[in-house]
Amino acid sequence: MMYIGIDGGGTKTKMVSYDENGYIFKEINLPTVHISSQTKQQCIDILKAGIRQLDPSAVSKVGIGLAGYGNNIELRKQIESICLEAFEPRTYILESDARIAMEGALDGEDGIVIIAGTGSIALALKDNIVTRCGGWGSQLGDEGSAYWIAKKMLNIFCQEVDGRLEKTKLYELIKKECYLQDDYDIISFINKLDHNRTKIAGLAYINGIAAKKGDTYALEIYRESAYEMSKVIKRLAKDFDLPVKVSYIGGVFQNARQYILPYLQSYLGNQYEIISPIHTPEYGAYKLIKKLK
Repeated sequence: MMYIGIDGGGTKTKMVSYDENGYIFKEINLPTVHISSQTKQQCIDILKAGIRQLDPSAVSKVGIGLAGYGNNIELRKQIESICLEAFEPRTYILESDARIAMEGALDGEDGIVIIAGTGSIALALKDNIVTRCGGWGSQLGDEGSAYWIAKKMLNIFCQEVDGRLEKTKLYELIKKECYLQDDYDIISFINKLDHNRTKIAGLAYINGIAAKKGDTYALEIYRESAYEMSKVIKRLAKDFDLPVKVSYIGGVFQNARQYILPYLQSYLGNQYEIISPIHTPEYGAYKLIKKLK
């Protein structure tokens, strides 16, 4: 039997084909299929194109986790319709991108996973029951996410331009990386991004460069990010007997875990064991579809 695991996040979609033993045959990266970033037809076309590359004979079972597949009934129906059209006649299982990330990171064991990519959410698995905290989207929450970090960073830049804050390396880096001739060009620069959450989140890497140069504001943003993460983790931990195992996943950690994890551990204390993710989200999707009888 062949399997395909799909991680459809807010920035990109990763697809991986596996055999019965979890051996990887092929993996591909495609654009995001987040319903807030693409039309329904674009999502269908992207998923179909990837599936055709990995499984032209239509024999695989598919496990998929998609950003946006949460508690909103309308969004769930849209995403279910997309998947029905994209994957038939294959057998598939649909979960949120957070659920497959948790399955992979903890290898199916009980614990908590904090996920910080374009958006952010925390999930807990205990006795086969999944609970969540956070994940309200960029307009209502997503604290600690790449989008949240980028917005904080850009706000610092504006305060530095005003003179409310002293200009630091962060100011210089934003001007350089955003190709600003004039400080106030930041307004037109953001307008050209059409306030797209994925594109704005993509600017968070600048904060990482500034942090490496010891910029105090960049480091403070990471400290605040860790503090926000600690709050959702502690809320979910109320259902556990301490100590509790915590893992992490997402682009924020890929770029800044050396800054965020020490802050996070200090906020959580020694009753929380932070571990590196055991497997990838797409492997988590593979595990979930393989469990389906």
